[in-house]
Parts: sequence; C-alpha cells; structure tokens
Amino acid sequence: MKKCKHCQTEIDSNAKICPNCKKKQGMPKWAIVLIVIISLGVIRSMAGGSTDDNSNENNNHNTGTTTIEEKFTLEEGHTGSPDDMNFAYYIEGYIKNNKEKDYSYISVTFTAYDSEGNTLGSCLDNNSGLEANGRWKFKAMCLDDVENIASYKLDEITGY
Repeated sequence: MKKCKHCQTEIDSNAKICPNCKKKQGMPKWAIVLIVIISLGVIRSMAGGSTDDNSNENNNHNTGTTTIEEKFTLEEGHTGSPDDMNFAYYIEGYIKNNKEKDYSYISVTFTAYDSEGNTLGSCLDNNSGLEANGRWKFKAMCLDDVENIASYKLDEITGY
C-alpha cells in the first residue's frame, strides 16, 4: 500500500490512478523531460568544455617562474619546508591568473621527492576562486613521508 500523491488516500502500491481523486500517480512527462535536460547539462559541464585543465610542466624546488599554457603563472620565490613537528610539509607561494577571466575554482598540485628522486606523494591546495588577473597565495600541504622530502615539482595548476 502507498498514499496517493495528490489526496493522501491509501491506495494499492501498483495503482497508476487513485480510485478516490482519479489522478495519475506517476511523474508528469514535463518533469521527466526537465530532469533529463538538467542531467545532460550537468554531465556535459563535468565532462568537457567548461574546464581548463592544464598540461604538466616541470618545476624543481625554488627554480623560478613556471608558466602553464599562459593561463596561470607560478611566481618566483615559492618555498617548501616541513612544519615544526614534521607532521606536514608545506609549499608556499603565489599563482598569478594571466587571463581576463574569473575562475570559480583553482587548484595546484606538486609531487614530492626524496633525495634519490623517488616519488613520496602529492602536495596540493585549492581555492574557491581567482579573479581575472588576480594573485592567489597558496599553501600546498604534503602529508606523505614528510621527513624525507628533499624536493618537489609542479604537476598541475587547474582552474575552471
């Protein structure tokens, strides 16, 4: 048993029309069409056109400015160091938005290496937005094998 969507009378769970108010129990066709259109729009925006994913470019610890597809610039002077308790390793610096476009989300990812060049893990930070031609002061955090991090490389700056 279920309740009628319109009059709340208890009806058979397989009933397509309420015997009391005579109204259909299914979702209206226009609602189904609207849900399909909205779903397709969400899938399309997640899968393609609206993201600005950036190609990778190497950048070793403190070696200057790196530009990725000229959308963003990792500015000179970024630094990396562990916190006082060796709980986390932080890479700090500035990223410049080189476009006349506001981004509603931006992230930066680095790979951390030990002194022999072995990958230790990822360091990342993100922000809920970056204005056109703006600067973002980031602080990317690494939690993997903190005491052995000897260098890092910029992997990706992503914005959309």
